[in-house]
Amino acid sequence: MSGAGDRASGPMPDDASAPLDDAAPDTPRVVTSDALLLGDSQLAILHERTVYFLRKTRFGKLILTK
Repeated sequence: MSGAGDRASGPMPDDASAPLDDAAPDTPRVVTSDALLLGDSQLAILHERTVYFLRKTRFGKLILTK
């Protein structure tokens, strides 16, 4: 399994021998809903052989359903 130090949070240092800062918190990627939906009102997401739907309502809310 992956640990907190497996994903770099920024660009690699120029000096490859420089230690990485393992004390930095593991922050999640941020993706805008516009980047996911690409102008559509619904997106199908396949997760472990189950299809989920991310839908944007006319009020601008997001709903995730099976």
